[in-house]
Amino acid sequence: MEADASDSRLWLRLAAAIGGGTAVAPRPPLLGQGLAGLLLAFVLYGLEMLGQWPLLIGVVAVQALLVLGILALLDAPAAGGIFYLGVGAGLAADVVVLADEGRVDGLPAVVALTLVAGLLHQLMRRDRQRVVESLAATMVVVSLVCMTAVLAASSEHGSWPLRIALAAAGATLLAGRVGDRFLPGPAIALAATRRWPGLGLALLAGLGAAVLVGRGNVESSQAALIGLVAVSVVAGIDLALDLAATELTPSHDDARRVAALRPVAVLLPFAALAPIVLLVMRLLKDT
Repeated sequence: MEADASDSRLWLRLAAAIGGGTAVAPRPPLLGQGLAGLLLAFVLYGLEMLGQWPLLIGVVAVQALLVLGILALLDAPAAGGIFYLGVGAGLAADVVVLADEGRVDGLPAVVALTLVAGLLHQLMRRDRQRVVESLAATMVVVSLVCMTAVLAASSEHGSWPLRIALAAAGATLLAGRVGDRFLPGPAIALAATRRWPGLGLALLAGLGAAVLVGRGNVESSQAALIGLVAVSVVAGIDLALDLAATELTPSHDDARRVAALRPVAVLLPFAALAPIVLLVMRLLKDT
């Protein structure tokens, strides 16, 4: 951990030297973030094996934490009301998925109804400043919790596609951070913590984990395809967050957003993972 902290300070000094004195905020420890991503994948994998209701409990927890993290990261105005809207939309999305036996056809209706509720929330505000920004944050949060609800829809195509995707996601997040920490190589962008060798290792590890978990349970070609999609989504979100973090500074104004970056970087890849995997399974079913 001390080495990770020294790496963060090194990046701060480098960015300050190149950027004319503007430093980027220190990042979460690389290995800590990788282990957190693996742990979340392991927990969701285990809950899915226990049944649909245990998995739903895990999904609700991810949704609530993601709402808190996203609101802090966006520094959203009227965050209190948005939090209740986001949690309510997440619970409604989960109920819709369960009531429809794992199908997700009712999720657009949840988004539409929450948009109406979001407009009413803006009209009820006493201090109506940054209304567009607040409404945009509302819809971002609602969209993400509805995407996360798709994790509970694994019964539509069986359990193994989700298990394969979770295994690939966990391996990708851990292997990528291990590679970034120990493998020499150029950074993907200035002031980024991610490196090209780490990205390559993440893709290989995620694909290997998908094939290994899917062996004997689904066809090898399907496991490889699910793994490829999963590692692409997870690695892409992870890289996007790391590059976006280069805009944050160590100033007091960004302190809350810097703190929120740690949980969001762990949770957001899993929120984006489920809908893509479900889409792939539908395409495979139609072919």
